[in-house]
Amino acid sequence: MKKETPKYVVSLKGVLYFKRRGWPTRRFQNQDLTPAFYAEYTRILNGVAPEPKAFMVKGLITSYLKSQKFIGLKPRTKTDYQKYLSRLETNAGDVAVESIERKHVIAWRDQLAQSQTPHYANYFVRVLRILMEYGIDVGEIKRNPAKGVGEVKYQKQIRKPWPKDMIQAARSARPHGDRTRLLFEMLYCTGQRVGDVLSAEWGHIRGDSIEVNQNKTGAPLVLPMTDDLKECLKLADRSGTTILTAYRKTSPWSYRGAADAMMKLRKEIGAEAHDIHAIRHTVASEIGAAGSDDEVMAVTGHTTTAMVRHYAGRARQEARAKDAQKKRE
Repeated sequence: MKKETPKYVVSLKGVLYFKRRGWPTRRFQNQDLTPAFYAEYTRILNGVAPEPKAFMVKGLITSYLKSQKFIGLKPRTKTDYQKYLSRLETNAGDVAVESIERKHVIAWRDQLAQSQTPHYANYFVRVLRILMEYGIDVGEIKRNPAKGVGEVKYQKQIRKPWPKDMIQAARSARPHGDRTRLLFEMLYCTGQRVGDVLSAEWGHIRGDSIEVNQNKTGAPLVLPMTDDLKECLKLADRSGTTILTAYRKTSPWSYRGAADAMMKLRKEIGAEAHDIHAIRHTVASEIGAAGSDDEVMAVTGHTTTAMVRHYAGRARQEARAKDAQKKRE
């Protein structure tokens, strides 16, 4: 009859080991279950348990990425968070989570503000704050060192909407059958974020309208198409599932590739001051100058009037100022 080994004693390929979670694995000097073995076993068992190994930042990141808190995020948000978490793991992956203090977070923030941008540094702190809050939830730490750390103050660059002459210049520089022209018309017609436009599929077209599901908000929108966009779609290559594909490929056009193509067009027409994201501002400004908040939100998908004011406020102020000056005259 096979002899039973005591608790925490395992046989690996016929060799007896003491194996207990949190303790170092030890090979028994006495391999037979004799009094000498049990005396050795007792000495090990009555010894002082080792200090638990500190939980490292890379371990917390791995755990967070598998959690429902991360899995439930929107695709665009996941991509953004992963970028910052990857940087944190590269630079501080072997740091014990509980050893991170407020002063360390502030130092990281200030260093990133100099080496990257203030916006980058502030976003890093936000992501770190979320990660540390998760650390509290799973019992690895008792306090959040990033909580309450202020953001770097800086003068935010105001995006300039595309003026009418630049919009016409962009259209004149590219024919309807050009891929960059199609990208421009998709952005200008729908007023959506670049990522949402790049993920639009041929199956989303419904007659004279196009359906858009925003990655960031999850909002489903149905938007009437302009004549210019319709003409571009008639001439577009349909080799892929998405409307905008990589050059001579069926895969979706990458964000970097689309941004580079738009930069080339902007340089050609002297529109460097008006970036690809500003087309969304342009749409909101044009509608907001004469329309209501609800009308702007119906096209752009914004969920708050505060964001509408952010995008369309300047255009509205200018339109109202013109009306006021006319009344003065």
